[in-house]
Amino acid sequence: MNPHAYTPMPEGGILLDLTSCRDWGMVQDAIRRAFGFPAHYGENWDAMWDCLTDLFWVTDDRHIVVRGLDALPPDLRAYAEPLRQVLEDLRTRCSRLRVTYC
Repeated sequence: MNPHAYTPMPEGGILLDLTSCRDWGMVQDAIRRAFGFPAHYGENWDAMWDCLTDLFWVTDDRHIVVRGLDALPPDLRAYAEPLRQVLEDLRTRCSRLRVTYC
């Protein structure tokens, strides 16, 4: 497998599960795995935006489920708060995208 390529996203839903994350590295690793980002993913919010806009040019219906964001420890929840804005900006850009938090 090419470490510089994106892993194909599953059709339909994408689960970003943050329930076991205990530090920022674990949050970024969960993001990389959920979206199939390449090995060179920069592990920051700008890099996430760049990778997502590479992926979400398709016109198919997509659903992102973010699990556990509100259950993160307080300091980690504050770190991860920009995730909501990144996904909202993406949702605005991609009209057939739904984002659910649980």
